[in-house]
Amino acid sequence: MTLHIKNFQELVSQIKAQIPIHELISEYVSIKKSGRGYVALCPFHDDHHPSMHINPDKGIFKCFSCGTGGDLIYFYSQINKKKWSEAMTDIATKYGFKIEYSDENKPETQIKDKLYELNKVALDFFRKNLFSKSGDEALNYLINIRGFSKEIINKYEIGFALNSWDALLLYLSREKQYPQELIIASGLFVPRENSNGYYDRFRNRVIVPILSENNHVIGFGGRTVTNEEPKYLNSPETLVFNKGSILYGLNFAKDEIKKSGYVILTEGYFDVISAHQYGLLNTVATLGTALTPYQARLLGKYTESKKVCLCMDSDNAGKKAVESIFRLINSADNNILLDVGVVPDLGAKDLDEALKLNNLPELKNKIERVQRLIYFVLDGGIKRYISAQSDFEKKSILDELLQTIIDLRDPLEQNDCIKYISHSLKIEEGLLNLKVKDKSKTAKKRFTRSQKPDPGLKNNNEEQYTMHSIERFKHAEVELLTLYVSSFPYSSKEIQTELNKIQFIDEKHQLVKDFLDNISQEEITPDKVINALVQEFNEYRHIMATVSDLAWRIESDLVLSYSKNKAKILSEAKEWINWWINNKQKLKSLTEMLKDCKNITEESNILLEMMKIVKDSKKVNG
Repeated sequence: MTLHIKNFQELVSQIKAQIPIHELISEYVSIKKSGRGYVALCPFHDDHHPSMHINPDKGIFKCFSCGTGGDLIYFYSQINKKKWSEAMTDIATKYGFKIEYSDENKPETQIKDKLYELNKVALDFFRKNLFSKSGDEALNYLINIRGFSKEIINKYEIGFALNSWDALLLYLSREKQYPQELIIASGLFVPRENSNGYYDRFRNRVIVPILSENNHVIGFGGRTVTNEEPKYLNSPETLVFNKGSILYGLNFAKDEIKKSGYVILTEGYFDVISAHQYGLLNTVATLGTALTPYQARLLGKYTESKKVCLCMDSDNAGKKAVESIFRLINSADNNILLDVGVVPDLGAKDLDEALKLNNLPELKNKIERVQRLIYFVLDGGIKRYISAQSDFEKKSILDELLQTIIDLRDPLEQNDCIKYISHSLKIEEGLLNLKVKDKSKTAKKRFTRSQKPDPGLKNNNEEQYTMHSIERFKHAEVELLTLYVSSFPYSSKEIQTELNKIQFIDEKHQLVKDFLDNISQEEITPDKVINALVQEFNEYRHIMATVSDLAWRIESDLVLSYSKNKAKILSEAKEWINWWINNKQKLKSLTEMLKDCKNITEESNILLEMMKIVKDSKKVNG
C-alpha cells in the first residue's frame, strides 16, 4: 500500500487510521472481547487480572492499574523498547506501507520560510549597524569588555539594534516592503499602548542571532550596553521560535560534540561564544529558562555516551538550575537517560569569567573531573544540614536528602548515596537504610491500613477519609487539563487565561499545560491536540499516563459536559489546589509523626487529626 504523505503529522494519522490497534496489540498479548472493545493482561506490570482496556474505535489503550496508555505507536515503542519515531517507521515497514511525500507545501510552511527570510534580512540590518558610527559603543563593549575578536563577532553574526523606536520597522516595511502581517508575526515589534501601530522590540542593544540546527535564523537575543532593564531580552514565541526547544550554539557545536563525546551546558549565549573562542567548541546553552524535556533529548542527540557537563552560574539561581535539571533527568524515561556531571567550582561567577580568569588547561581539568550530578545535589543538602541551628531543621533537611535517594531509579546508586550521606554526616548507615525503607512505604498505604473510624464523626460510611481525598488536587488538575484540551480551537485562549491564574502543583501536569499554551490554536481540534501531546511526550512514560488519561476523557461522552460546567470545574479545582497548598506542610509533618509512633494510641490520635483536616476540606470544597 502506498501512502501519499504531505508531512510527518499526516504519516502518524494515516498509520493510526489504517492499522486496527487491537490487531497490533494481539500480536504481543492475548486479548478478549469486552463490550465495544477488548481487555487484556497489561504487559507493562505484573498483571493478574485484565487491567488493560483497548478502544478500537478511538485507537487507544489504557491500563487502569499502572496507568500506561496511548495509541498503537506508543504501545509498539514501549513493548519493543524503542523510541517513538523508530516505532512509527517500524510499523510502516511491518505493514508494508510505501511512503511517498508530496511536494505540495502547506501555507504554514510557506509562512515559516518567509519568516526565516525576514529574520535574515533583519540580521543583516543589525550587523550593518554594529560597524556604523552608531554602533561604536556596542563594538567597544564586545571587543574591550567581552573580549571577543572581530573574527568571532563575524562568525556568530553579532549585530546592534539602533537606539530608535522604529528604525527596523521602517527598514522592513518601506525599504524591503514586507507585508504588515509578516512583520507582526516575526515578534520583532511590540504594539503601542494606544493600539496605533508598532515599535521596535530591540533598541540600543547588542544583538545575538539565534539559529536552528539547520542554521535558519529563528530569533534574537539582545543585551543592553547601558544599565537599562531587563539586561537580556529574547524574541517572543513565534511560528519559528520556541525557546524551550532550542539550545543556543548547537548548530556550531554538534560536530565537536560528536568528536569529543560529551556536551558542555551553560546558561547564556555570551558564555557559549566565549567558550567557543577559547576552544571549548562543544558548548551550548539554554536561553534563560529551565531545561525542558525537549532540550534534554537534544543534549543526548549527538553523543553516544550521553555525557553532559554542567557549567552553570555560581549564584543561587545557578544552583537551583542544577537542581531543576536533576529533577528533570531523574524523572525522564530511560530512552533519554543522560550521564550528567557538574563543575562545582568554576572559580568565577560564570563560565565566561572563568575562561578569562583561569588558564584553559586548568579549566579543562575541572571539566574532566566533574562531580556527578546526584552528589552535587546531595552536597547542597549536607552543607545545609551541617549549618542548621535546630534539630527540627536538621530532621527536615535529612528527610529531603532521603527523599532524593528514594526518587533515584537505580538501587545500586541508592545504596552508594546512603553510604555517602552516612560518611558525610556521621550517621549510621543502618539507621539511614531503615528510614529510607520506612519512607518508601507510601502515605496512602499506611493511612489506608491503619485508619480507624472517629466515633465522634457522623455518617462514617459516607465519609472515606483516605490519602486519595487528601491529594484530590491531582484529580482537579487533570480536570482542568481536560477542560483546556476540550476548549480547542474556539475558547482555548479564554481557558488559558483562567489557568494562568492557578498554580499547578504536579510537575507533570504543569509540563502538559505549558505545552498546550504553545500550541497554535487555529483550526486544531481536541483530537489533534491529543496527537500533538503524544508526539511531544511519547518518550516520557510518567507523563504519558496523564496524556492517556486525557485521551480517554476527551473520547468519552462526558467531554460535552466540560464546556457546560466550565465555571464549576474552575471553581472546585481552585478550592482543592489552594487547600492542598495551605495544608501540605501540616499533612507531611503528621505523616512523618505517624511513622515514629510508639503505640496505637499515638497513632490513632494522629490519624484522627489527619481525618479532621480532610473533613474540613470537604466543608471548604463542598
